[in-house]
Amino acid sequence: MTVNFVCRRCKASARDGLSPLELYVIIDGKRRFISLNRRISEKKFNTKKQMVKGDDETNKFIEAVRMKCYALETEMLKRGLLFTVDTFVYAFKYGIKANSISVYGLFDEFMEKQEEKKKVGLITHAIYIKYKCTIRYSKEALKTDKMLNALTTSDVEGIYTYMLGKMANNSAICYMRKLKTMLIYAIREGYISTNPINFKFHTDKVSKEPLTLEEVRRIRSKVFASKSMENIRDLFIFQCYTGLAFKDMSSLTQKDIKIDKDGKEWIVKERMKTGVTAFIPVLPVVKEILIKHQYLLPTLSNQKYNSYLKEIQEVCCIKQTLHSHLARHTCGTLLLNAGVDMLTVSRVLGHSSTKITEAVYAKLLPSTIMQRVEDVSEKIL
Repeated sequence: MTVNFVCRRCKASARDGLSPLELYVIIDGKRRFISLNRRISEKKFNTKKQMVKGDDETNKFIEAVRMKCYALETEMLKRGLLFTVDTFVYAFKYGIKANSISVYGLFDEFMEKQEEKKKVGLITHAIYIKYKCTIRYSKEALKTDKMLNALTTSDVEGIYTYMLGKMANNSAICYMRKLKTMLIYAIREGYISTNPINFKFHTDKVSKEPLTLEEVRRIRSKVFASKSMENIRDLFIFQCYTGLAFKDMSSLTQKDIKIDKDGKEWIVKERMKTGVTAFIPVLPVVKEILIKHQYLLPTLSNQKYNSYLKEIQEVCCIKQTLHSHLARHTCGTLLLNAGVDMLTVSRVLGHSSTKITEAVYAKLLPSTIMQRVEDVSEKIL
């Protein structure tokens, strides 16, 4: 750490010609100026000797500030605190608290706790990964570490703005809520007294229209010249008739296929997102795909999968944007429209509550609405 004092002529007051005395700190090549609330004559200040000519009081003040800086450096390093120019400036202004911790330090401590929870099943792997992604985006936005008690609302707004440049609003809000959980943890541990996330998030209403049965059949019957595109089609149709999320489908093995006492096959698999077990009857179309791929479905990243689905969308003339979760959404809706009860659909999709099934998937297709109205037309006309 380099400590110097400066008196800049450009900051001189027009009233008395005096300039503010400033502390000039350099740590790891980064510098900061700290105002010391004392004004002196720039002409009397000797930059080389770091003294004010004929002003013993100010010279003693300069030496006292210098000693304070080195004492702070020693204390911060002794406590194992993050020592950067930003954390030093905060400690200089507000002092070192017994429970001081940096933002990155909080992230590390919080994730250690989540690792322990994941091992005993208190949180799912998917939630654990979301916390990790939240930390990655937060670090990218902040660019450098700082003391947690110096984290401001402007800082967290900057993180939110950064995320909006990377993803849709609802996705950004999901990560910001994870960040808020970390900050609530910091409050419980006594690191901070108030949460800098003191503003409300407003999610965008997103219309999730499923595919119709005709569209699913169109994709299923399409002949592709490319083997890779045929594989992508198989995966999508498999999702449409099982409701498996992409990660659950990707990790599917023959061990997840169970045969009941009547000789019928089931997919019995615990969902990675919620830990709830899904019970999925193996329909003929699903059985056909499993046999075709010898019970070992093709694997690829979700990003590439969704990219290939855009091509299938185009060649099959589908208006909806095809993506992996749309297949799951379509499965739930088709089952409900076919007359399968809510509880059964909930068990197939692996939901923890039928309320989730009802709120997200219970949409009647136009053909179902027409059929049901026609069925009772004689009673109401």
